[in-house]
Formats: sequence, C-alpha cells, structure tokens
Amino acid sequence: RKFLIQTKATYADAILKDLYVGPIVEQLNYKTYLLDQIERDTDHVDHTGRRAIVPVHSSRNKGRGSRAATTPTLPTAGVQAWQDAIIPIRYHYAGISVDDSAITASESNEGAFINILDAETKGVAQDLRKDLNRQVFGTGDGLLATVAVTDTTTTALTLDSVQYVAVGDPVDVIIKSSGATSLGAAATSIVARVGGSTKTVALATTVTVDATYGVYIAGNRNNEMDGLRNICSTSRTLHSINSATAGNEFWNGQVRNVGSAAGSEAVAGETSFELLADDVGLTGQGEVEVFLTSRGIRRRLADTYQSQKRFNDAQAVNIHGGYSAIMVNEVPVVSDDDCPRTWAFGLDKDAFRWFVQASPGWLERGGGGIFHLKDGSSAGTKVAAWQAWFRVYEALGCVAPNRTGSLRFCTDDNPS
Repeated sequence: RKFLIQTKATYADAILKDLYVGPIVEQLNYKTYLLDQIERDTDHVDHTGRRAIVPVHSSRNKGRGSRAATTPTLPTAGVQAWQDAIIPIRYHYAGISVDDSAITASESNEGAFINILDAETKGVAQDLRKDLNRQVFGTGDGLLATVAVTDTTTTALTLDSVQYVAVGDPVDVIIKSSGATSLGAAATSIVARVGGSTKTVALATTVTVDATYGVYIAGNRNNEMDGLRNICSTSRTLHSINSATAGNEFWNGQVRNVGSAAGSEAVAGETSFELLADDVGLTGQGEVEVFLTSRGIRRRLADTYQSQKRFNDAQAVNIHGGYSAIMVNEVPVVSDDDCPRTWAFGLDKDAFRWFVQASPGWLERGGGGIFHLKDGSSAGTKVAAWQAWFRVYEALGCVAPNRTGSLRFCTDDNPS
C-alpha cells in the first residue's frame, strides 16, 4: 500500500488561520519641517476677503546732497516710496469616499484594526498637509516637473524631475505658458514611475509633448500659493510686484549659483552658506535664522567639516520636532524631504506671514453635517458610500524677500 505524504500547508490549509499582527505600520513620509516652522514661528494673519494687501517700503528719499558754505542751492526735495504686495488666499481641498459597508464592518475591534472612517478622516488631513509642505517649496504656478525629452504618441514621459510625482497622482500634462491641453492630457493619471537618473513616468493617456509642456496636479495650475523657489529668486513677479522692473530690485531674493547649471553642480561647502547669509544680512533688514536643504546637500556639507576640521557634537544639534541640524556660524542647516533637489534656502523667519481665511476643517452641509451620499452614474441615483471634503483656506506670504536667499546647482544625491 502506498501512502501519499503531504505537507501541513497542503492538507491543513483550509483550517489554518491567518495571523494579522497589528497595529498597522506606517510606510509613508509625513514629515513637514518647513510647514511646522511656519505655523510655529511665523506671524499668522486672520482676515476675510479674497486677498491680503501689505504695504512695503520700497525706496528711500533721494533728495540729498552736500554743498559749499556760501549761498548753497539746496537739493531737490524727495519722498519715500511704498508699494502694495498683494497676496491672494489659496483654496486647498481633499476628498474622501467610504463605502457604508466598510464603515459598518470596521466599527469594532473584532472587525478591523482601525475604524475606517476615523482612519480616512485623519489620513486625508495628513495628506493635504504634506502637499502644502510641497507647495511652500514651490514656484507658485503648481509646476511639478517639465518634460525633458520630446515624446511622440506615447504614454511614457521623460521629465526633468520625478521628485513630486507619484503613482496614482491625478495630473494635467499641459503647455506651461498658457495652460492649454493641445496634444497633452487633462485629468489623466500616473500609472508608473522610475526615479534616479532615469526620471520617467507612464501615463494612463497617450500624449505628444515636448519641453514646452509641464506636469501639474489636475486643476492646480496657477492655483497654488507662492513657495520658496519663487520667493527666493530674482527678476520675477511675486505678490504682484515685478522685481525685474527698474527700481524694484529691493523685491529680489538673494541668489548664488554654486555650480554653473543643472547637470554641472558643485558641492555647497561652509563658505557658500556663509556668503548667502552675508548677502541676506547686507541687503535686507534681517539675518538668516535657518538654512533648509536636502539630505544629500546637508551630508556633503558635513563631509567638508570632517575633512577640514573636527566635527563633533557641538556642531550637530537636535531642534524642534525631532529634526537634527548641523551648524554654520551658529545657524542651523536642516534637511526637509520636500526641499527640491540641488537647492538650499537661507531664511529670516520674520520675512514671512501665514495668511488664514479659514483654518483646516470640513465643508459642512446645513445643520453641521459633513458627509453625504455619493451620487450614482445616472442622474437621481445614489451609491451606498459616504463622501466628505476637507478644506484649508491659507497662503504663505513673504513681506521682505530680500531677507531670503537660495543656493542653486548644489551637488546632491542622484536627484530624482
């Protein structure tokens, strides 16, 4: 008689239990250093209306002169000059949709590790906050990346960066100068992403695009708030003041190129940071309080310390929120994972304002309810799922950009 020997996994599979070990382990990066600092150390301005107007002192009285003692002709009288910086409030939203059956099934500890409704409502607030941290480093127009190589009738795009795009993102691939779709795509999505030196994404839609096209979160073009890449720049329009106009140079940020161009970066050592701090202190009515950069740039700065001088605990400190920093002339250099690769920023926190029309909260129906049944695909029908939208009506403003600055083209990790 022959016997068939089976393994436990084969003959007992139907009666064995799966062991789920809680709690759920977080895999996503929710660190938001810059937003934390803005909310903690920056003046908050609460107001109604669609925009804030801040008067800024833009020019000295030029009516001066030195004369001889005898019957001098007095200098022509001059005046002070002021301009209005106009900061529009920006409106940020994120929505959730939860099946009613999932809500019911997850109400008890026996049914699920977490209450799905509680997890979704808390999670969407974190997700929107993380996106706002990206925006405060941005260019103000919502641009995530620029097409780097002409791609014809394809779903695969080569970009200059994939740092700010992820699989599942709803995106517009449109002409940067006008916002027109043309041969791009509106409201498509990213279905694959390759970082490192490759920098490619795959779309759900076929496009024909070149370097005049950019990638944006769907609907976001020109609707995001100004961020550090626009604030800490020169010859650009910020808060309705064009610093390229003669006489408006006071509205420029301080800029130093460490390397010569993208692809020709150089290591930003201690001297680069010191020079930027001197530029800020010399030009504006303030001093650099913090440098923000990427992990790779900060690490290379630390490497220069190791080769040139003793690097010990006196030069590495812990700061607010569990972040760590190294010091340049007693000014902390901190990494933020949303800082654009190859950039570093020097900031006087007093140069910023956080304008708040409505603090984070939910869009409410009459009576204070925030959830409503999802509409079906046919008019008048409903689906057994509940939807709600989280909203934040806030914007970052800079009232003295000459008290900020940036280092560009810095050697970084293989930038994504």
